[in-house]
Amino acid sequence: MLELSSVQDLDAHEQSDVATRPRNPKYKGAKKGHRGWGTVRKLPSGKYQASYVGRDNMRHKADGTFDSKMNAEGWLANESAYMERCRMTGEAWKSPAQRAEESKATVLLLRDYGKQWIEQRPLKETTRVEYFSKWNNLIEPALGSIALADLSAEAVRAWYAGLGSDQPTRRKHAYALLHGICKTALKDELIQRNPCQIDGAMTTRRKREPEILTPAELAIVVGEIPARFQALVLLAAWCGMRWGEVTELRTGDFKADCSMVAISRGVTHKGQCRVASTKSDKVRKVLIPAAIQPAIKAHIKQWADPSRDGQLFVPIRGGCHVNDQVFAETWYQPALDKANRPGVHLHDLRHFGATMLSHVGASAAEVQAFLGHSTPHMAMQYTAATDERRTLLAQRMSELAESA
Repeated sequence: MLELSSVQDLDAHEQSDVATRPRNPKYKGAKKGHRGWGTVRKLPSGKYQASYVGRDNMRHKADGTFDSKMNAEGWLANESAYMERCRMTGEAWKSPAQRAEESKATVLLLRDYGKQWIEQRPLKETTRVEYFSKWNNLIEPALGSIALADLSAEAVRAWYAGLGSDQPTRRKHAYALLHGICKTALKDELIQRNPCQIDGAMTTRRKREPEILTPAELAIVVGEIPARFQALVLLAAWCGMRWGEVTELRTGDFKADCSMVAISRGVTHKGQCRVASTKSDKVRKVLIPAAIQPAIKAHIKQWADPSRDGQLFVPIRGGCHVNDQVFAETWYQPALDKANRPGVHLHDLRHFGATMLSHVGASAAEVQAFLGHSTPHMAMQYTAATDERRTLLAQRMSELAESA
């Protein structure tokens, strides 16, 4: 209820009206637009403006206008209830503008929630660094200043389109990161719907298909590599290892007869050398084909650090591990040229292992375990239909046709 001391701030015509009329809203002497407390005024635009005189003897208007008189009166009713609550509890009354500013100051922005998500997520340090790089360079500049609760599907689509299509893998990873952050926000009940709704955004086609060496071509490549690194190529190919896994191998990772290797670690060199668990955080034990076991034994005897924790592949030029770029430029690429297969990447050796395993009849689950992937679908992306395999399958189909 408005105190009489505040009446002096009202317009002259409102002073007499508020001071004299009873609380009964049906009082016949009340002027149109006035009520027991506050004012509602219809504007030339047809919208309604609501205002009242607060405890500071100042007139306070609603932040914006209302489409209906009922909504304007609803705002006044809420303000009246708030003022009464302050009176009853002793809480300091604050004007609508003050409360709006304080509300803005406490709004959770996407930039703050996203950084917090990355910091608190149980991630490997290398993955955390990668996430922050994508966040700082691809997501926060465009979307960070938006309130998390206000992030819309339209804003996400515009941001996604702005990333361009020249680097589909980079765009896919950035979108997947934002999707994961919003998925958690949905679980935290901070948003009502995940705004990342772009179909197919987290799946991309390869920019290039992996090139798979034949076993004969691989033998040529290995023969052209210096003896101290031949086992590196053999293990990467026939055991399907990542570069960071094969270069981090230690003598103690092998069974005494070299029939099996336990792959439990990997190394990365983004900014600094980091040795951690494998990408899946699991140890996988891979059987080594008998045909290459003698080469592995010979390597351990001649080239590896003899201690149990010693490196299997000791860098020639110093440093912590064999450098992939130096290895490729110095030995691998010239060896590929000898085999007339210059376009085969180092990572294609991992595809070679999965493809050969698939060709000898391994199931999707077996290829998955061999590569250390979380799903059979991902594992099967590492297999390829080689010309030799297609020829063999065509021959078998021909045999079926002839026997019909």
